[in-house]
Formats: sequence, C-alpha cells, structure tokens
Amino acid sequence: MQTAAIMSDWSTGFCSWCAEPGGFGLCLYTYFCPCCSYGSMVGKMGPEEVFCGGNCCGACCCYAILWDLGLCCLLHMGARRRIREKYGIQSNGCNDCMLTMCCPLCAICQETRQLSKST
Repeated sequence: MQTAAIMSDWSTGFCSWCAEPGGFGLCLYTYFCPCCSYGSMVGKMGPEEVFCGGNCCGACCCYAILWDLGLCCLLHMGARRRIREKYGIQSNGCNDCMLTMCCPLCAICQETRQLSKST
C-alpha cells in the first residue's frame, strides 16, 4: 500500500527578505552576488539532485553565463523544482518558471532558507 506524500509550504515567504536563517546578510549577499549565492545554495544540495552535481563553483559559473544571456531561469527552475520535490512543497513548473524569471533573487533567498532550515 502506497501513502500519499504530505504537501507543505515553503518555510518562509517569497518576499521575506530578512527572515532567518540568513536574515539581512543573505539578502545582501544575493543582491550583490546572485551567481555566488546560487552556487552556495546548489552546494547544499546533493550531487544527484541538481545540474552541476551540487558543485558550488560549477553552478556559479553556469548561472553567471546564463545570467548574462538573460536565461538563468532555465537552470534555476530545475533546482527550485528539486527542492520542492525533496520537501513536499506545493506548486508547479509554471510557478517556478515565473518566480525564477521575474524575481530570481527572492527565489534564491527563499530556497536557501528552506535548505538551511531543513538540514
């Protein structure tokens, strides 16, 4: 017999910029260096969970290249989807695409807080 996964919400809101863990420092770090912040977040994930194998430097470089092309959401929404799947968070791919395309900095902060609270 298979049981249904329990669906939940993110540990903090999308626009909770100064929420813990991370607080205002995470917000500033992400604002001034989004590529490094994304890389740090991916580094907290397992190698089998995301593109770049959970490698901080690789993820940072890939994100920087795609950021310059305006396509960082293509990489980012995959990581966001994996976090949602791992923690049973309700949402969908369309929502992930819009959030990572329209406000990637807020998405990175929310995802980093989720990973930090869940470990």
